[in-house]
Amino acid sequence: MSSTLWVDGALVPAATARISALDTGFRSGLGVFETFRVDDGRALRPQAHLTRLRDGAHQLGFDIEVELLRAAVAATVTANGHLGAHLALRITCSAGPIDPDAPFPGTTPGPPTVVVTAQAAAPLRARPALATAVSTDLRRELAGTKHTSYLVSLVAQQAAATAGCSDALLCTPSGAPLEAATANLLVVADGVVSTPPAGAGILAGITRGALLELARGAGLAVEEREVGAAELAGADEALLTSAVRGVRALTHVDRREIGSGRAGPVTTQLAAAHRELVDREAEAVTRR
Repeated sequence: MSSTLWVDGALVPAATARISALDTGFRSGLGVFETFRVDDGRALRPQAHLTRLRDGAHQLGFDIEVELLRAAVAATVTANGHLGAHLALRITCSAGPIDPDAPFPGTTPGPPTVVVTAQAAAPLRARPALATAVSTDLRRELAGTKHTSYLVSLVAQQAAATAGCSDALLCTPSGAPLEAATANLLVVADGVVSTPPAGAGILAGITRGALLELARGAGLAVEEREVGAAELAGADEALLTSAVRGVRALTHVDRREIGSGRAGPVTTQLAAAHRELVDREAEAVTRR
């Protein structure tokens, strides 16, 4: 089934969607994006995603109106009801088409480009899916901004596929794991949940934040600090978090088993708590 896209204020069939060849996102990767899931017209903390997108755009030098984004999301979700109750939504924004006569790096005289896409997603499960990872010596530029220059993540995921793994871990020069290419990393050892801090150069996800809240609420100790490679290898459990895929148990890294090699009790507990949080607190994103 074909999806419908929102492109610069209008809904269009995916097959006929167009943006300018002079767009700064296409030409230079100057843009930001957000991805989150929508279940039965509801999303967990959509305002946090839209605010992060707006703030990232501002950091890159252009402005986006959150209310415009809300309208675009609502229209896109409504137009793609035929894809099912579970959607993965992506909002991509760039500074807009460049003036070809302006000197480098150019100017963008018009409004920003806004594109919203939707595709069918698997239902969010209370029990965690399983993931395996390979370590890479890659890390993001401007890690705190979810920008569209996603080459590092793409190259890392290619390395993961070559190694027969589902995910790649981005690491510091010393080999300390920071995050996965498209997810955040949490490590469990001796009842303590540890995760690299935002200041270490990660994209601190909305779902990561929710999981840390849930862990603290369950009485677990939580530490935001550097996690060494040896510490990850010797951990009781490890898990990956993302807005679309939720919580997944990281069972193997570089072909070495983490803990029991299965979803551990803390990972299972947090996955169930996250699913309950979505059921309880997800907000309507469609028009009322």
